[in-house]
Amino acid sequence: MHRRHFLAHVPAGIAAACVSPAIASAAPRATSGLTIRFVGMMGLVERSDGSMLAAMPSSEMHHDLSHRPFLMARAGSRVGAALGLRPSPGVVPAAFDMRLEGALPDSFVFRCLGNSRLDVRGGDGPLQNRTVQPAQMGRIVKGARVRSDIERWASSVVSLEGGELIDAAAHPDAGRVWSFGTYRQRLTDAVDYASTGPVELRLTQGADVTRYTPAAEAGEELWVVSAATARKPAGAPTRLEHSRAAFEFLAEGDAVIAECPEASGREVPMSTIPCDQGASASATAGAAARRFPPYTELCYILILLGSGR
Repeated sequence: MHRRHFLAHVPAGIAAACVSPAIASAAPRATSGLTIRFVGMMGLVERSDGSMLAAMPSSEMHHDLSHRPFLMARAGSRVGAALGLRPSPGVVPAAFDMRLEGALPDSFVFRCLGNSRLDVRGGDGPLQNRTVQPAQMGRIVKGARVRSDIERWASSVVSLEGGELIDAAAHPDAGRVWSFGTYRQRLTDAVDYASTGPVELRLTQGADVTRYTPAAEAGEELWVVSAATARKPAGAPTRLEHSRAAFEFLAEGDAVIAECPEASGREVPMSTIPCDQGASASATAGAAARRFPPYTELCYILILLGSGR
């Protein structure tokens, strides 16, 4: 069963009237054998040494929203096995990424990313950030800065060194032009990372450390998803109220709500979320069922500290 649930994997994009032009879907120029797909609300922090930090909100309820970060990979993949991903009954991959529509739920494996750190090293040199569609904090709010305690505040972080980051899309409203007050840009809810050289992964959770280096010919994929659940139904897909959480907990600046009159939302498959602690995430308070349309209406990716572009 499907319900009308307006996602916001939508840091949409840059076109003149909220038209949804085709989004370039070309993969990064990679030879590393692994593409990492980031989906949902998180902050991308460009650091002074050329690396980047992806910080994801905690599972605590903020503005009626709770975030659950997790890893996802195809069942039987080497990266899934190496990082300890497991089947999760009831989770529908397409609920989080429209690129996976038609994929069978049991064809994917998952791992909670809460209280974890994933370090990705893609060779020497700074990361090449070729994205333009994450929300540009420095242009939306002049003088806004990333929280100085962002790593302490975030429940999960991913550090990226070397490699290349490009725009992607996991929701049909990604790529539209959204307005943050007087500032307008295309927004997206997804970016893809890959490297032109060998990639080394290091996953840390408490005292446990797992390392993995994919073979160059592997052609594997790993998803890093920040999914949101809500205590109340989503609002109109044209106005991203989720922006309040993004600005309050990722950056030092007042929230500016993203709006796009042409945004249509998406029919989301009913699904559970990996790492759900058993509390219902249904739009109906107190509902017993744990299957629900994941709340991703406002989950756009936000660049917190730009490079002056």
